[in-house]
Amino acid sequence: MSGELEPTARAELRASHEDRDIVVDQLRVAAGDGRIDPDELDQRIEDALNARTYGELDRLIKDLPQSATAAGVARRSEAESSQSITITHGNTHKRGAWLVPRQLTVTVRHGTVELDFTEAVFHGAREVEIVLDTRHCNLRMTVPDGSTFDTSALVVRHTNVNQRDLGAAGPNAVRLVISGQTQHTNLRVRKLSGLAARRRAKQAQRALP
Repeated sequence: MSGELEPTARAELRASHEDRDIVVDQLRVAAGDGRIDPDELDQRIEDALNARTYGELDRLIKDLPQSATAAGVARRSEAESSQSITITHGNTHKRGAWLVPRQLTVTVRHGTVELDFTEAVFHGAREVEIVLDTRHCNLRMTVPDGSTFDTSALVVRHTNVNQRDLGAAGPNAVRLVISGQTQHTNLRVRKLSGLAARRRAKQAQRALP
């Protein structure tokens, strides 16, 4: 068709953050289908996050069927709207380059949930509504410097809300709007510790070509 780029020309074009995120979602779908083992998934995700061009991204998914890549795009669209976490007598976490929806529902009974927003991927505004229904649990949130959170709509009962100094507003700050209800819950919101930030900076430096 007129106006379409030749494959070689497209491969040399620079990829965007969203292009990388879409490929990461496709890889995770493929892993869930059993097409990629956990070690290979970790390596491919790292390569995707460091990719500079479309060609580098395309090489990471060229051996996956169209159904897997299409499912990744569809899952991303759904994830952008809402996600849910449901835990009973267990632990779970969201870390790294996970896709933050506009609304996240967290339902926990006797468990621990960790949400790390410091490397998370936001589609549009860096704001998320978190709807809680928690009992006898620990909920930990790690946010970038200068982030804010609003609990004015949260109904609490025997709940400890621990907010440390989140620092001055920064370019990656996020806004958390927390609603719902909690009972016998420890809710902690903190920024990344200095040690963890230095360790992450060293890892990023090593990943550079």
